[in-house]
Amino acid sequence: MRARLETVSLRPGESFACRRFTSRRFTSPWHFHPECELTLIEASHGLRFVGDHIARFEAGDLVLLGANLPHFWSNAPDWRGQARSVVVQFSETLLGPGWLAVPELAGIRRLLARAARGLHFSPAATEKMVRRLSGLPTLAPVPRLLGLLEILGELADLPAQPLASAGFAPALRGGDETRLARVLAYVNDAAAEGVSQPEAARRAGLSPAAFSRYFRRKMGHTFEGFVNEVRVGRICRALIEEPGRSVAEVAFGAGYNNLANFNRQFRQRMGLTPLAYRRRHVAGVTVDGG
Repeated sequence: MRARLETVSLRPGESFACRRFTSRRFTSPWHFHPECELTLIEASHGLRFVGDHIARFEAGDLVLLGANLPHFWSNAPDWRGQARSVVVQFSETLLGPGWLAVPELAGIRRLLARAARGLHFSPAATEKMVRRLSGLPTLAPVPRLLGLLEILGELADLPAQPLASAGFAPALRGGDETRLARVLAYVNDAAAEGVSQPEAARRAGLSPAAFSRYFRRKMGHTFEGFVNEVRVGRICRALIEEPGRSVAEVAFGAGYNNLANFNRQFRQRMGLTPLAYRRRHVAGVTVDGG
C-alpha cells in the first residue's frame, strides 16, 4: 500500500505536536512522516498496522514509532462510540542538532534507534505513564516539553516489543493505496460471511496469481494470513464479551466453517486454545496476542 507523506503542523510557539484526537473513527490513512511518534489509544479497538506488522489494539495501546515508518490504526467494524487517542510527534532534532549526544540522554538516544521498527509497550508496564501522557496536551509549554522528555526517559528503561521486521523497507509506488484500500474495505465488510481471494483480486484489478504475489510483497503477509488476523481479532473480543456463546458459535459467526481448522489457527496465533484464552481473560490473566 502506498503510504502518504504527512506534514506535521506545529502551532506558534511549539517545537513538537501534542494532540488529543476524538472522533467516531480514526481517519488517518496509511502514512509516514519524518517525525517520531508516540501514540496512546485511550478508547477504541481494531487492527494496528506498522510497517509489515499487523496486530490488534485496544484501549491502553502505547506505541513509539521512528521516523518515516508507515503506520495506521483501523477501528474494528463493531466499534461504537468515540475513538480517542493522544498523539505526540517530534523531530529527532527536537532541541537542536546533536541534542541526543549528551550523556544524560543516552537512554533516549538508544530508545529512538530501537523505535525505527516501531515499539509496543505493554499496558502493565506503562500504567502510570499512560496517565501522565493523557494529561500532556493540557500542560503549559515548558511542563509539556519536560513531561515528554521524562516520559521518553522512562520508556527507555522499559521492555518493548519490536513491530516491523528487521528488514522492512516500504515499497512506495503510485496506485497502491487506492488499490489496497478497496481490498481492505472488502475484507472488513465480508470477513464474517466469507472472503474470496478471487474477489479480492478482482477488486484490486489483478489476476489471482498476481494478486497473491502483490499482497505478500506490499503487506508482508499472505492474503489468507491477513484475513485470519482480522477474524482472530474479532473472535478474541467475542470470546470475552459474549460468554453465553460457545466457542463453536463464535467461530462459525466469524466465518470459519471448520472448527478443527479454527482451533489450529487460533492456537498458532495466540499460543493457546480459544477456551483457554477465554478462561485466562476472565480470570484476569493478560494474554499478549501482539
